[in-house]
Amino acid sequence: MPRSRRQFIARALGAAAAAALPRAFGRSAADATLTVAAGARIGLVTLLDAEVTHFHAARRLQDGFLKTYTVGWSVSALLAQAVQERLAQLSLVPVAVAPGAALTRLRETCFLTASLERSLPKPCVAPYTELATRAQLAALIVLGPGLNDSTHAGSTRRRELPDYLRGWCLVTREGEANPTLLNLSELLLIGLGKDGAELAVREWGGAVSQSWSGFAAPADLKALSAAELDALQPFFAALLRQQAAALLEHLIVARQGG
Repeated sequence: MPRSRRQFIARALGAAAAAALPRAFGRSAADATLTVAAGARIGLVTLLDAEVTHFHAARRLQDGFLKTYTVGWSVSALLAQAVQERLAQLSLVPVAVAPGAALTRLRETCFLTASLERSLPKPCVAPYTELATRAQLAALIVLGPGLNDSTHAGSTRRRELPDYLRGWCLVTREGEANPTLLNLSELLLIGLGKDGAELAVREWGGAVSQSWSGFAAPADLKALSAAELDALQPFFAALLRQQAAALLEHLIVARQGG
């Protein structure tokens, strides 16, 4: 039996003996899955702002800068597009769900200040449970921000970039023609257990980057136009599709009669 599976079983047995211990879900359990019935409703929740942060790295510290832009495209629509084909193949029904006031207020706690290695932060369990129960959902797919730090990015942290970079990022560097696009976001697959919402899988988007080939630097690099920002949409949509595909590998539909 592989070592990772032995560890998973040992943790599960420990949880049965002491229900207060966290379950062994999340990034550390590469073989973690969530099983739902065919035809189940899967909620899509977006807590990622419709923003792109531009970080410019220069040889002299005073020549670098950071600026965040609000973009005109819908993050919720991009999430729906990223998962709809695979969910249809699994005979599952995607349902767009507004995060509600509680989750919106707790976004920092549920994502940016949280370690999502194994379980959901305790304050976030009730809001997720309420969302799923009220909308009769078997599971939630939640998109939220992450940080370029060791807690979120782990070994894929971009050490040459600031830890505080979050969400969708555009990185330009002095002397380099093509910017780099980073998807510093997290996708969570959340199921419902006997004690409420439980984290099944976390998929970190920051491990993969995209080069913006053909970028024509504007006269003022600190003032990107709406058209230039709109040109980023297909790139981030592709990064999100790749992230979603990896997450949905862990979503299993129960066989009829199984």
